Amino acid sequence: MKSHKQPIKAVLIGAGQRGTEVYGAYAIKYPDQLKFVAVAEPNSQRRSKFAAIHHIPFKDQFESWEPLLTKSPLGQAALICTQDQQHTAPTIAALESGYDVLLEKPMATTPADCHLLVQTAEETGHQLHVCHVLRYTKHFQTMRDIVQSGKLGEVINISHRENVSWWHMAHSYVRGNWRKREETSPMILAKCCHDFDLFVWILGRQCKYLSSVGSLRHFRPENAPPGAPLRCLDGCPVSDTCQYYAPFIYIDLVPLWRNFAEGASGFQKHAVRSQLKAPKVIKSLNTILPILKEISDYKGWPRSVVTSDPTPERVRQALIDGPYGRCVYHCDNDVVDHQVVSMWFEGDISVTLTMHGHAHSETRTTRIEGTQATLISYFGLGGSWIETYEHRSGRKNHYNTSATNGTGHGGGDEQLMAAFIESIKQGNQTTARTTAKQALESHLMAFAADQARLETKIIFMENYRNESKFS
Repeated sequence: MKSHKQPIKAVLIGAGQRGTEVYGAYAIKYPDQLKFVAVAEPNSQRRSKFAAIHHIPFKDQFESWEPLLTKSPLGQAALICTQDQQHTAPTIAALESGYDVLLEKPMATTPADCHLLVQTAEETGHQLHVCHVLRYTKHFQTMRDIVQSGKLGEVINISHRENVSWWHMAHSYVRGNWRKREETSPMILAKCCHDFDLFVWILGRQCKYLSSVGSLRHFRPENAPPGAPLRCLDGCPVSDTCQYYAPFIYIDLVPLWRNFAEGASGFQKHAVRSQLKAPKVIKSLNTILPILKEISDYKGWPRSVVTSDPTPERVRQALIDGPYGRCVYHCDNDVVDHQVVSMWFEGDISVTLTMHGHAHSETRTTRIEGTQATLISYFGLGGSWIETYEHRSGRKNHYNTSATNGTGHGGGDEQLMAAFIESIKQGNQTTARTTAKQALESHLMAFAADQARLETKIIFMENYRNESKFS
């Protein structure tokens, strides 16, 4: 067994939102566990900012990943946080260079590349973890425990919804980096490889076959309001009423705080509601209570994606000349805004996944019907819960599954990082929940769902697993 008294040394490839705000922030919060010693990022501003925060010398700052990964390993771990289509090559290079790797999802944008990553990890003997963070949340761990315990009896049906909020849809899949299928990946893969992974993990079974339907229904030029310009700040005639008006989303942040308040509780809920009603009051009190400063001076997602230095002035300027200030009806997007996948799992379990981008709040909701009880759950930005209803006794059981540490993805981000670091310290991946081999199944289901939608057909997964190695 390997022993590390010092923090794990890591290199970061891709200093965007996830790399900087999640994994970089983890290293700052837990300096005894993780230390970044090099960064590769083509955007000079992001690269310099990350290097300054983590005290990375100039010689270990790289514009691209190639010169970094041709050097002798600078640490034990490599975190790959590039855009989707740029995952495969640096991950293979990092594994072959001797790094254990944490790879953002989706692991790759073709089935063949997903298979190749699993094969490379096995051949090199190095660890490859995929960021299926939901496995590490209290919420979905509890759901799995309930199902596996038999409290529901035999599972008959799962109805699961990935409710992407209307403003998140506009941000990521209409204006943002995941708007075009061929440039990134199908939305069902980018957004829902998490959900497919949860089905396999919670049930402990594989999908036998699936079908799917879906389309881009709303975010199209013909649905633009009369007279709407190409950009929100170019004199839009409906700026006072359009929910997608960019300053409303990115400067006022009203949708974000409303969404957070939906699931929050206690003082957090009161503070967020106060921010919506009286932002100047919260601003005046933020020197007294740090949590109020986090709200009034918020610089996180989605603002941090609009500009790397998200002051109100810089955000406004970015909306004038950047992609996030475009009218949602005049973008070059082509990914679906709603899709349904029907699946048949081993054991004659029917599962449906509904993904859409028009929800009032950003949530995942689940209903599981068992022979002895029903499970209903809510997983949102501000909080989460699970309830079960026993058929015979009528008893209702309530589980508060809200995260206690205030981190992203319901606490899953921090737990994922802690598990990744522990696996490296232990020198094996046997207890990890997100190995590349485990992640492969969910990705293949997403690719199959995309093909099933495009070709209006049923995909049999046993055949697809073999055939997809070459596609």
